Amino acid sequence: MMNKKRRKIKSSFLDYDLNGDGKVSDEEVDKSQRMLELELREEKADSQRRMAWTAVVSMIIYSLLPLFPFVPEARLSTIASLSDMLFLSQASIVGLYFGATAYMNKR
Repeated sequence: MMNKKRRKIKSSFLDYDLNGDGKVSDEEVDKSQRMLELELREEKADSQRRMAWTAVVSMIIYSLLPLFPFVPEARLSTIASLSDMLFLSQASIVGLYFGATAYMNKR
């Protein structure tokens, strides 16, 4: 009579056992690594997308800021002087996002 070995301690490698046979093959490790890389790539793309949208929204809000009644007229010159740098930096973020997206889709 053959006794089956059972693992009492959960190994981190058992997460790579895709077919549930209790053995982790090189093929299963490769598939798991590819899936992890795809997940990380998708998370990175989502972060870049959120960053670009945040930049666009901040430019819109900043351009509407002088129209709000709670902004005193004395501060409008300061807002105007800061707007050049803000718009340049935020537009660079948006442009890099769209450029990188177009480049990646081209490859």
